[in-house]
Amino acid sequence: MAHLNSLLTKLQLDGIPNLAAKAAQYSDQIHQRFSGSKVHSLNLAKLPVAIQLACESLSVEFNEAAGSTLSALSLREYKKCLHDIRVALGLNKHITLEELDVRFGPPQGVIDYSRKLLVEFKQSFGATMPLSVSRHMNWADSAYIAGAFALVCKHFKKRVASKADILAIASIKPKVFNNALSKLEEFGKRTLAEIDGGGDTMARTPAKKRVHEALVDAGKSRDASDTVTPTRRGPRAAIRPPVTATATPAQAVPDEIGSIARKRTRAQIEEPTPTATR
Repeated sequence: MAHLNSLLTKLQLDGIPNLAAKAAQYSDQIHQRFSGSKVHSLNLAKLPVAIQLACESLSVEFNEAAGSTLSALSLREYKKCLHDIRVALGLNKHITLEELDVRFGPPQGVIDYSRKLLVEFKQSFGATMPLSVSRHMNWADSAYIAGAFALVCKHFKKRVASKADILAIASIKPKVFNNALSKLEEFGKRTLAEIDGGGDTMARTPAKKRVHEALVDAGKSRDASDTVTPTRRGPRAAIRPPVTATATPAQAVPDEIGSIARKRTRAQIEEPTPTATR
C-alpha cells in the first residue's frame, strides 16, 4: 500500500478522492490473477496498470507515458501488459470509430466507409444465421470495429496505424482480430469493391474543394457554349475609295420674260447710233 501511495504521489494523483482505494482493489485482483506469472513485464506493470484502471473507472485522466516510465517499460510493452490485464479481468472496452478517428486521424472518407462496411457485414453475415442468433450477436464488438477500420485503410492504400497500435487501443488479441478481418472481407465485398473502383474519390475530397471544382467546371461549360466558331472567308475585295458625285450646275431655264428682255438688249446694242447733222 505504501508503494501504491508513492506512485500516486509521483503521478500527482494522490489528492483524488477514492482513487487510492479503487487502485488497491484492482491491485489485489491483478495479484490474484497473475500470482504465478513469470512474465517480468507484467510484474513491473501491475501497480501502474491498477492505478490506470482505477482512473478509468472514476473518469480521471491518466498519463500512459508516465505509467510506462514508472514501470521501467517501453510504451508499447506497457500497453501490451495493460491489454493482457484487461482481458484477464474481463474489462475489455468496446472501441468506437469516433475514438479511432480521434486517435489516428485517418483521411477523410475512412470512417464513413468503415460504417458502411459494418452495415453490409451485419446484413450479409446476419442473413446466414438464424434470427435468434443474429439478435444476440455483438455487432459492435471491438474486433469488428477495429477490423473494419483497418480494412478500409488498407483499401484506401493509406498506412494510418500499425496493427500493434490498433490491437492495443481495441484491447483484442491478434487471433481474434485476424478472424474478424477474414469475416469482414468475406461479407463486405461490395463496399470494399466500391473503394477499389474509385468510389472513395468524392469521400476523400473536402466539401469546399468539391464546390470549387463544380464552379470551375460550370464556368468552363459556359465559356465553351459562348464561343463562336469562326467561319472561313474568301479573299477580301480591294477596298475602293468612295465615289463622290460631282454636282453639275443646273441648267437655267430662261423664262419667257427674261428671253424677251435679252433680245431687246441685244437689239439696242446692235442698232446704229444716228450721226449728228451740222
